[in-house]
Amino acid sequence: MKTELQLHFRSYIVIGCILLLFTALFLRAWPNRDLQRMLIGCLMLAYFIWGLVTHTKSNVLTLHLVFEYLGVSLLAGILLVLVTI
Repeated sequence: MKTELQLHFRSYIVIGCILLLFTALFLRAWPNRDLQRMLIGCLMLAYFIWGLVTHTKSNVLTLHLVFEYLGVSLLAGILLVLVTI
């Protein structure tokens, strides 16, 4: 029996690469706060879309999961914007 990590290994690699790319771009954009905020918006959108695509491919997408990914992306985005104040 395969574990969750083995079943969705490629999806985790994709989100890991997205997060690493965002981190590098976010740090490189300093001290341009407007660019950092634009990158935060892109990260929020990318995470939300990644969640939808991943769960659609495994046929377990529900309305609850959509709101969960939306909420987590908004919460993380708000916290990151607070860092740029």
